[in-house]
Amino acid sequence: MNSSPGLNPPPIGDALAIGWKTFQQTPAPILLGMLCAMVIGLIPLLGAGLAFAGMMKVSLKALRGQSPEPADGFAGLSENAIDHVVMGLLQLVGMIACCVGVYVSQGIFFPGTLLILERDMTWEQAKDVCLRDVKPNWVAWTIFTLAVGLVGASGLLLCFVGVLLTAPIAMIAMAYAYEKAFGPSPSPA
Repeated sequence: MNSSPGLNPPPIGDALAIGWKTFQQTPAPILLGMLCAMVIGLIPLLGAGLAFAGMMKVSLKALRGQSPEPADGFAGLSENAIDHVVMGLLQLVGMIACCVGVYVSQGIFFPGTLLILERDMTWEQAKDVCLRDVKPNWVAWTIFTLAVGLVGASGLLLCFVGVLLTAPIAMIAMAYAYEKAFGPSPSPA
């Protein structure tokens, strides 16, 4: 059995710059799709994985120069909904470790949501790919997720309204990291 050297995230500054540039191109459709995804996020505990899938679908489309639609925000409510819920729970499992561990678990498992969306994997398959390809470089992915997450949450400092700007930039940066690490999808989002 070959040991995988793992995949690395792109430089944080590059990912955030791409996130900002992409957001500037079509802010209204991106915001509308993100807001639709956030509605799903209101479902206690289970909504996080479903909402994240929608945000990633919106982000990938914008990143690829396509105009996101409101329906893209509901991508988590697909035939793979259970897979998205479980992948979301895997990302949140780090909360058990004094809340700080969430950055480790999210860093390792957030690409799994995109693998489910893009490559039609089950949560088990996506988890295995993340453990094989991302976990070997978990420190780099954790730092990436923490830095991008801080930028995404920084909008809360502006009376919560700023998050409408910073969260989409962070989500697009995460989609960019997935695409740089895993390569283009066999079928576009």
